[in-house]
Order: sequence, then structure tokens, then C-alpha cells
Amino acid sequence: MRLTLLGTGSADGWPNPWCECASCAWARAHEPRGQTAVLVDDRLLIDFGPDVPRAASRFGVSLAGLRHVLVGHAHPDHLGPEALMWRSWSTVADQPLDVVAPPAALEVCRAFLRRWEGTEPGEGSPLRLLPAVAGDHLELGGPGEPTEPGEPHRPGGPGYLVRPVAARHGDDSIGPAVLYDVTAPDGARLLYGCDTAVPLPPATLAALAGRAFDVVLLEENNGDRPGFGEHLDLPDFAELVAELRGLGAVVPSTRVLAVHLSHRNPPGDELTARLARIGAEAPPDGSVLEIPPGGALPDGGTAAPRRVLITGGTRSGKSAQAEDWLRAEPEVVYVATGWAPDGSDPEWAARVAVHRERRPARWHTVETQELEPLLRSPGPALLVDSVSLWVAARLDDPDFGAAVDRLVEAWRATRRRVVAVTDEVGSGAVAPTAAGRLFADRLGQVNARLAAESDEVWLAVAGLATRLRPA
Repeated sequence: MRLTLLGTGSADGWPNPWCECASCAWARAHEPRGQTAVLVDDRLLIDFGPDVPRAASRFGVSLAGLRHVLVGHAHPDHLGPEALMWRSWSTVADQPLDVVAPPAALEVCRAFLRRWEGTEPGEGSPLRLLPAVAGDHLELGGPGEPTEPGEPHRPGGPGYLVRPVAARHGDDSIGPAVLYDVTAPDGARLLYGCDTAVPLPPATLAALAGRAFDVVLLEENNGDRPGFGEHLDLPDFAELVAELRGLGAVVPSTRVLAVHLSHRNPPGDELTARLARIGAEAPPDGSVLEIPPGGALPDGGTAAPRRVLITGGTRSGKSAQAEDWLRAEPEVVYVATGWAPDGSDPEWAARVAVHRERRPARWHTVETQELEPLLRSPGPALLVDSVSLWVAARLDDPDFGAAVDRLVEAWRATRRRVVAVTDEVGSGAVAPTAAGRLFADRLGQVNARLAAESDEVWLAVAGLATRLRPA
């Protein structure tokens, strides 16, 4: 399966032409994105808003071989019926073209063609309008479809198997909106998840279970800023990836692409780093991706870092950064090394409550100081918050050095994915008390030893993270 990303942006693109926010300024200078659309094998197009024909021209892509168009719903960034008229002025005007879309989107096409061309699809027209209904299966192409030299189709061979599934987006006036599960003639499987909010309908989750897609394109419109409509933000995106992993729809070899990106996201360099933590990427418009079927490893894919240490000062955002690292994991053990609130310290109880409320419901919390057995045992990903409290509990331990040796050895040897949070105590003034100085000395030593054995080390400042290792 060959994918050409004709667009990866939101309805207003990225940058929004009228906006001067920092995110738009970055995109304008580095990586503009038009409305999302993906071309499969030069034969099948998913979504075709007004940007798509111009994007094809800009990237030197011919749409002459296009025989099938899939539309998710009738919002204008997904459906530009003008393209059907422009096609009728071309050298392939008499060639067949399937337009698969929900009923409301098909009616938009019919109304446009009646008004501007005076035609009705099906009455001598090469257009075939097919309803996309969640739960149906359609086979497009296949036996009898003409092929050109070098195309992936064989005469009389298989076509594209298309399975629409329900989205959570809008009402019947634009759809009902659907997402698409597509199997290409070579057997490669694609999930196109644009647009939708979470949770996905139960019937959709059931339909996607066990599909082991080779590539998944998921919308990520709302980023970190307050969003609108039924779309995914960065935490929702990660949660949905985790759910799809738990269902067996996303497997280790699946290539996960973030699309429908807007200026609600952070500037592109930061977005790239944050997506990488959850095993996703955001290729630019015009990218051509070869997607092998059957579970082959993604091009250039790398394993997720196994041991990550995140340091930072008080209220630096280090805990939230750590949670983002593991939000796309289907199962996480949250290791709380602090003491449980007992009612004697309301401020501490409030801090703990905030942390608990932020954790996904599927995470399991363990309150313990015994980190070594967890690191050495098999199991799901670990989030340790924090190393600082582990050190504080051992300040008076005469065998502190031996305990640190055991912790570092377990950290070095662990086979689990683990993210640990610690405090950066070297940036402030020297503590006025002996106990404070002892704590800073010991925590600094433990941080340095864990950092030396970590795959990646990050510093959190003002809610942002900077990678210290590898540089």
C-alpha cells in the first residue's frame, strides 16, 4: 500500500491564514498543512475537501487514475463537490468513479451536480454514488476493473474492501459520520479515523478489535488549547491509541499518524517530540509512505525508550510530562512513593487528589516504597512518582548506599517500560539545615546514577520539557 498525504491539516489548515499565534507563526515558516486527505495507490482517495485538487497539483500528483473516493461526512473540509465538476472537464471525464459517503454527503454531491451540470448521477454519468453505512462492507474495483502497467492491481484480482464504522461526530445532517477500515489489494490494512471524539461507539470498538492495522490515521485537532466540536485533543488522542492497542487494532508494527492538525497544537518541533513518546508521528503534507502488509516493521521505526527519567523543580510540570509519556499504553502501574493522606495535612491531601484525578481510569495505583521488586518483575509499564520521596524516606537509613546500589541495578536490568519522576534540587540556594543539605546531596547522587543508566533524561521547566539525554 502506498499512501500520498495530500493534506494533514484541519478545516482551517495550519497555519490559519488570519492567525498570528506562535503555533501559526511556526507552521507558516516551516511546515504549512492543508485540509486532510490521503491518496491510496493513486487509486483511492479518502476525503476530498477544497484544498485537495490544488494540493495534488502542487505535489505533482495526477488524479487521472483515481477510481474511488471515500468521504467521512458532509463538512466542507471533507467534501468539495466542485472537484467532480472539474473532473468532468478533463481527459478522464468518461471514466468510472465511485463516491462512497454517508447519505447527507451524497445529497450534497447530487444537489451540486443538478445545479451546475444539470446531471443526475446514474443517468449516463460515470459517477456512481454509494452510501457509506456503518456495519456494511463494500468491495471497490476487483474483477473487471481496468488496470494500467505498474499498478498494484491484477486483472481480475481483488479490489479494496471498505468497511465504514461509526464516528462520534455531528448528527444525521452531515452523515451519519463514519470512519473507514480499508484493506488494499495487497492485504495491507488502514484505519482512517477523521473526524471523531471519544469514546468511540461500542459497535465501532467491537468492529476494530483484533484488526492489527498496518497504518492508522487519527485526527488530533484540539492539541492543548480549548477545542470545539467533537474532536480529539492530545490526551484524547493518546487515550484512543491506548484503547486501540488494548483491542489489538494497533500492534507494535502499526504506523500511527496524527492528521487533521490545527494551531491548537504546540509548534511542530514540540508536537513531534510529544507524539513520539506515544509511538505516533505527523509526516508533512506531500509525504509518500510505503506501508508493507502483514506486520512488517514501520520504515525507520525505533523501539520506545525503556527507561526514562524526568527531573524538574517544584510545579515544573514534570509529573504531567511523565503521565503523557505513558498515556497511550493500554495498561500502566502508577507507583506512588509518598505517604497516603491521613487528614493531618490538607495541602498534601489536595496535591494527591489532583494527581489521582489526572490518571486514566485504567491505570492501577500501587502505594509503596519497594521499587526494586517492581522493576525486576515482568508486567505493564511503570510510572514512579517520585524518586525524591523514595530518598526522603531513607535519609536516616545507615545502609542508604546499599539501597541505592540495589535500586540502580534494578533500574539498569528492568525489562519493563518505566518512567520515573524526580526533583531537581541543584538549582536553588544551599539548604539552611543539615537535614536539607543531606537530602539535596543524596538526591543529587541518586539522580545522577539513574540518569547514567537511562535511555532518555528530560528536564521540565514551566510545563515544557527539554531532552538532556540523548542530546
